[in-house]
Amino acid sequence: MTPPRRAIVWFRRDLRIGDHPALNAAIESSDEIVPVFILDKSQIEEAGAKLLAYMGQSLRSLDQSLGNRLHIIEGDQVEVLSDLMKLYGVSEVHISDEYERYGAARDARVEAAGIKLVRTGSPYAVAPGRVRKPSDDTPYRVYTPFYRAWLLHGWRAPAKRPNAINAPTPPD
Repeated sequence: MTPPRRAIVWFRRDLRIGDHPALNAAIESSDEIVPVFILDKSQIEEAGAKLLAYMGQSLRSLDQSLGNRLHIIEGDQVEVLSDLMKLYGVSEVHISDEYERYGAARDARVEAAGIKLVRTGSPYAVAPGRVRKPSDDTPYRVYTPFYRAWLLHGWRAPAKRPNAINAPTPPD
């Protein structure tokens, strides 16, 4: 019997299963997905009580929507992902693209360690940098022309909500 093809979905900002292009891409490319959220100790130390409470509620809701199969692990992203890839026989990690400095640097560090990140979509309705001046393809510096161009560009349609999510039972 052939083992199932598996892909990791690394949840970060987008703690939901609806309108999640990276989740859909992972489901389409594999038989099972391994959902994971990695707790970053430095971010937790900087977060206030309200943000931590919100994150806790969001993670509980996400875990329930995934059939209680979400791996929530505190640690270094490279180590956690490497361990899960070995455990489940995974070769790629699906993510939503990040644009702020911390997330981009973190993703570059993960890729430098040899982990293949498959970027699909972003947590935003229109990805940063997507709306540019048609005259010279540079970013807008004035809000009103940007806003007009953004309206012409439009929003991406929400990604479909998956009908079924197959995830392996986490080992004890």
